[in-house]
Amino acid sequence: MPCPYSEGFMFKNIKRNKYFCGLDLGSQTIKTALVRAQDDNNLELLGVFESPSIGLKGACVSDLTELSQTILRSMEGVCRRVAIRPSGVHLGISTDLLSCRYSGAVIPLVDAGTKIVAPSDIRKVNHQARLLGVGIDEEIVHSFEQFYKVDDVNVALNPQGLYGHKLESNLLLLTANSGRLRNMTKAVHQAGFDVHRVSLSSYAASQVALSESFKKEGCALIDIGASMTNVLCFKNGVLGDIQLIHWGGHFVTQSIADRLSLTIDLAEEIKKTHAVAAKLSAQESSGDILVKREKGYVPIRRQSVCEAVEWEIENLLTHLETVLKGSALYHQLNKGAIIVGGTALLPGLIERIEERINLSVSLGIATKGLQNPSIFAAAIGLAQMNYTQKKNETINLHTTKNWVQKFLVRFEEMCQEYF
Repeated sequence: MPCPYSEGFMFKNIKRNKYFCGLDLGSQTIKTALVRAQDDNNLELLGVFESPSIGLKGACVSDLTELSQTILRSMEGVCRRVAIRPSGVHLGISTDLLSCRYSGAVIPLVDAGTKIVAPSDIRKVNHQARLLGVGIDEEIVHSFEQFYKVDDVNVALNPQGLYGHKLESNLLLLTANSGRLRNMTKAVHQAGFDVHRVSLSSYAASQVALSESFKKEGCALIDIGASMTNVLCFKNGVLGDIQLIHWGGHFVTQSIADRLSLTIDLAEEIKKTHAVAAKLSAQESSGDILVKREKGYVPIRRQSVCEAVEWEIENLLTHLETVLKGSALYHQLNKGAIIVGGTALLPGLIERIEERINLSVSLGIATKGLQNPSIFAAAIGLAQMNYTQKKNETINLHTTKNWVQKFLVRFEEMCQEYF
């Protein structure tokens, strides 16, 4: 029987199917997902894997060797089950590494008179807006087109074909420090994998947790991470607002550890097995929880755990209410909010959030048949985005216009510009 990782075995499998991997690099854990894609209707999730983040502190690489080894272990964990080793990954990073800002630019279309807005004009004004919105030591991770203005009057999502003599572009940019970003990608390269693309993990989660109809009608994605909570608001199919909350699930763990004088690992275990976000009555919160210590099992009052959790949950609800109701898109979120992340699984949290923000709230389901799918929404989204990117590149390669078509298109644009 050939070795699963032998060259012949690998070539046979990769030739028959296409495999795409997502790597979600979080501050506390690293999550990976592997997807097999034959076409748009046949995207099969082969496996997911989660491991602790070692060598990463906040938004900085603290130990390059440790981080690369952790990435390698995580990749081997998801690939071992299916005997496939992809060459590269779609890397997801947290908002700790990113800056969010709006940027705009205006360009003249003609010196006198009016002309029809051409695709080249849109590319030019967007390029100018990106240049004005990025720092010298930054790289653009995402650029989301918000709207365009033609002659300061006509607001359009797509201005192509409209008449005017000047064009204005408004973009939402997500930028990252070049040095920090390169350190992240270097760790992946050192682990033996290429980085096909870098994306915000929360945005990747929205690609699988939110439907296109939800994005068009208006909805919010609440992604609760270990140290940060990201709120992404969509309208007309476009990400229109992103808010960052310096609160994460680790805050609940730390609160339990501090109040009960426990280790972080033990507090995390108690959070997963006994913590609830719902408000409990005195009778429901009575009794003890048996916790294993060095000298045996020790009882801990359930009420103490509830108080530690409630303090932090109230902080989260206050922050969510502030950022959502303060958003310009709040009254356009017709489909409510979708919540993902490990802390989203706390019993009663969805109901508490729904009551506080006055919107319908539901748990994001990244894929069917997976236990706790909201935890791996970002990794699965990254893998699927990796497939989509490769598919679009292939389509562009096969549909490249010949020189006659290119000449005719350019000739038409020049006629519109000068006549």
